[in-house]
Amino acid sequence: MCTSFKLTAKDGSVVVGRSMEYALPMNWDLVVTPRGSEGSSVGPHGPGVRWTTKYGYAGIALGETSSFGVTTPAQPGVADGSNEAGLFAGVLYLPGFTQYPSVDGVPAEQLIAPLDTCNYVLATCATVADAIAAMRVVTAWAQAIPPIGVVPLHLVLHDGTGATAVVEWVGGAMQIYDAPLGVATNAPPFPWHMTNLSNYVNLSVLDVAPLKFEGETFSPIGAGSGWLGLPGDFTPPSRFVRAVALSGTAYADADSAAAARTALHILGSFDIPRGTIRDRAPEGISGAEAIAAGLGDFTSFVSVCELGDGPSYGYRTYDDLTPRRFPLTDATIGSGEIRRVSVMGSADFETMSL
Repeated sequence: MCTSFKLTAKDGSVVVGRSMEYALPMNWDLVVTPRGSEGSSVGPHGPGVRWTTKYGYAGIALGETSSFGVTTPAQPGVADGSNEAGLFAGVLYLPGFTQYPSVDGVPAEQLIAPLDTCNYVLATCATVADAIAAMRVVTAWAQAIPPIGVVPLHLVLHDGTGATAVVEWVGGAMQIYDAPLGVATNAPPFPWHMTNLSNYVNLSVLDVAPLKFEGETFSPIGAGSGWLGLPGDFTPPSRFVRAVALSGTAYADADSAAAARTALHILGSFDIPRGTIRDRAPEGISGAEAIAAGLGDFTSFVSVCELGDGPSYGYRTYDDLTPRRFPLTDATIGSGEIRRVSVMGSADFETMSL
């Protein structure tokens, strides 16, 4: 479960917000990749795509995590990130529909693991158009990661011009869609969500006028009636509609910094506390073990990426609600080694004195 959207400030700056949910508690690392770093992916039988980092970038990747006695090693690929050119890339789940292409006859140097697609485009591309071109010359394959298995992903792209695209692998082929509303969630595939918006054309940001019927007047109870009927659950279709409504009607902020704050407010509409969504225990796992392990989606982190002049990668985590911003400047990503640091940890309320 994930949700992403974009905002555009009055000065033209683009900001992307994204929530990350997963059914198991995961460890997450901030990864900073400087310009000039060598990058690579893997194929089913050895090395895959290789690249040299043209644009420094930062993002959050899965750190080493143990669940039900199985350890998932730290992954090199970021789940989302942004680069110094103002490109955002993020992978979101698309379960039940993702089918990666066959690798038969594909040269090893063209194969890429789905979790490495963000690294690949962030390191080598400046725009959504560049990223689409780069994805057309590689083939994503069905990499399995224990204990998760094959990860069914689609790729969401944004850049500083406001361009947005969604890349999906459905029916064994890559599908690329323009996403003018700048919103993406999970299953079903992207075109279905766009069609589903037609079910909500009756909604309005304006409060509903009183209704007169049979000599009686019925007035809305309280403010906010314009969104009466807006879906509030956490299924992907409902989150898609809600993200379109909120990102599409929020007042445009003056600049990137203000839009980033608004993005955090919108992300609050998708925040899932632990325990409010619970998965059924898989075979061989008792209900008590599933509860003890926290089996059920919750919002482990959110990211806010500023893609205009002075691009940055920002985030806050479940246990630390303090927003943290990493500026993508020559000083931070211009050279040096790849740096990786855990973002796990908690922060308490600050005690005030008057």
